Amino acid sequence: MEDYYLIVFNICGISGKDNTDYYIEAINSIKHQTYKKYKLVVSSCLNPVWQIEKLKYYCDLDMINLINEVLTVNTTFNQAVNVGIENFGKPKGVLYLDSGVKFTADNQLEKLVELFESGNFGMVSAQVDNDMGWCWFGLPPNIIFKPNLIVPIGRAVNLHCQIFHIDIHEEFGAIMPDIFKSYCTESTFSFLNAAIGKEWIISGEYARVHHRMYWENNDIDSGNGIDGHCAGFPVENGAWDHCFEPHSMKSIIADPEAIACGFGYEELRDILNHDPNCYIDNRFCKDPQRLSSFIKKNIFRQKKDFDYSKISQETILC
Repeated sequence: MEDYYLIVFNICGISGKDNTDYYIEAINSIKHQTYKKYKLVVSSCLNPVWQIEKLKYYCDLDMINLINEVLTVNTTFNQAVNVGIENFGKPKGVLYLDSGVKFTADNQLEKLVELFESGNFGMVSAQVDNDMGWCWFGLPPNIIFKPNLIVPIGRAVNLHCQIFHIDIHEEFGAIMPDIFKSYCTESTFSFLNAAIGKEWIISGEYARVHHRMYWENNDIDSGNGIDGHCAGFPVENGAWDHCFEPHSMKSIIADPEAIACGFGYEELRDILNHDPNCYIDNRFCKDPQRLSSFIKKNIFRQKKDFDYSKISQETILC
């Protein structure tokens, strides 16, 4: 394992919006961080050439991974991680940043890494000022939660700025569950952690970063990321069974093994609530290998159904 973190800044051109100037601003907020032990990768899905050239000119990057077909961010992120490991070696962890995330203080990355390395954590989430997903905790949308907070089994927050332990990649062959075309990936995260014997923690207020969004008619409930949500695979808001074949969440959660191994899904809506008897203090899975086997089979795509090596892409080392 190399002594560095892989940072993947994820952008998408499918919506046709031009957010290049904001990308540059956000990427440069990474470069201004006091923590320097990282490799910075831009993962791009169908952004036009002129946008990529502008990023190369104005940003100090280590690599750009260009995806030339319509894929989900789960898949493009996973592929950027694969290519990053091929070129730079296996990192301690991978920081996922969506295209709307910008650091607001120069020590925030350092604080996130310190938190990540302070305990047995599989994931560390920064708080964001928009679309945190505090509804999972029954909290108001724009609250600032001051202390660090362990995410209980079955709960979640939204994915915007989050470090993933490399053990997740080692265990499942990828970091992001990739059967999903749109929503609900985050509801599986606590179970990924449980399957590798680790926990998920949310940073305190010291690492609360900016997340730019657009709102329709200033309605806080109709926000969207700057590149659009699920631009390549549109579906009604909140759909929970929007998967790539042959996967179906209805079938997966109907399998008796799901509840028996300790799995849960979209518990905020009571789609499948995990069995607390599968856990110690609702934190540590009693049979993590059984849970891991179920997750590998059901929420990660199999090579026979989707082969990452056949993705149409170009990798640019900067």
